[in-house]
Amino acid sequence: MTGNIASEAVGILIDIAIVSLVVERVASMQRRREWDFAYAALIESTASTFVDIMRLLYVRTSPSAFSANIDRYEEFVKISTLHASTLRSNIEGFATALTPEAHSLCRRTEQRLLWMIDRLSEPPPGPVAEERHFSLMNGVATEFVAFSQKEGGRRYQSERQAIDAALQSIGEFRDDRNELGSLSDLMRYRLSVQSELLRSAQPDSGFTVRGIRDDFDNRYSFGYFLLDSELLPLACTILRSAD
Repeated sequence: MTGNIASEAVGILIDIAIVSLVVERVASMQRRREWDFAYAALIESTASTFVDIMRLLYVRTSPSAFSANIDRYEEFVKISTLHASTLRSNIEGFATALTPEAHSLCRRTEQRLLWMIDRLSEPPPGPVAEERHFSLMNGVATEFVAFSQKEGGRRYQSERQAIDAALQSIGEFRDDRNELGSLSDLMRYRLSVQSELLRSAQPDSGFTVRGIRDDFDNRYSFGYFLLDSELLPLACTILRSAD
């Protein structure tokens, strides 16, 4: 009799342990989904804001981009402010899903991007070389590429492959050893790679995104960010050589 009771007790304990393991497994999977969703949203909103600021920088610094886009400068500033607000909302909303290190990086990145938007909010009277701004964005890009590579999962891998394919298709930007290309040259190259990226990534039917302004769901902002991260070191070199 005692042996049967003991056996039943052991069986109950085993069942409880199994149920606990199942519950913990389900909870862990749910936390992982929340983690993945939070990091994906943060990476996307950061990339969108970053790309907006790069557009402002190119318009301010490249004579050809200035003449073609300065009339839309206020529109570009508004878009960057809107995306920055989304980024702040995501950081606050997903704070509990982030590690302390990730939260600190996202906050630091946000503060630098907001600082840039504040400094670039007024259009200059003419094209002006601002190497320190490009240098700051290069530093932000370096940190955030590493973060995206670690936390971006399949999205990072697929976007990285798409950018590499577009760069290979257009051909690597090369500058003369004795005379570096201008920022306008780099801007034209950037537009060529962007066009190739959009051409290869979009289906033949449906709504066609012709540029970042048409990308209302931010489908291509992360790819644009990765492209800018590739070109920023050269942009800094070009601007330093012009001083």
